[in-house]
Amino acid sequence: MKIRISLIALGGLLCIAPAPAPDDIATAKAELLAMHQADRQAHFDHNVDALLAAFPTEFIYLREGEIQRQSKQDMRQRFSEYFQGAEFTAWDDLEPPIIHVSPDGMMAGMIVRVKVAYTKTDSSGKKTEQNTVLAWLSCYEKQDGKWVHAANVTTAAP
Repeated sequence: MKIRISLIALGGLLCIAPAPAPDDIATAKAELLAMHQADRQAHFDHNVDALLAAFPTEFIYLREGEIQRQSKQDMRQRFSEYFQGAEFTAWDDLEPPIIHVSPDGMMAGMIVRVKVAYTKTDSSGKKTEQNTVLAWLSCYEKQDGKWVHAANVTTAAP
């Protein structure tokens, strides 16, 4: 009986994943912050491929009370249209991003608040200015050693 209890206890201990070291959490936060900065640069460069590099084949986002799923190809079309005729003057953090990494280092969330400003030129040459403040929560999961941008919920200032 004691042997059986000891084996069960040992088995339970082997199943517990060790908590990541503080250095691992710091590395994860640095990787996620670098992804955020790369997203910013992708907007100024109109680089859809760079923006979608960390997206899964199906992306989940919440907007205006709806849960939506879009394929990577749908997201590619959406961002291509968004970038067309847009000239960004700002995509700037209004406060430092808040990044939380799960204790096992496999999931993370990043809360961001940015000012986005750009001029959009339509096909007739008419220019309109867009200025907004956005706040969002992005969810990430670690897959094959890389962070994947799994889901997002975004709000816009009125």
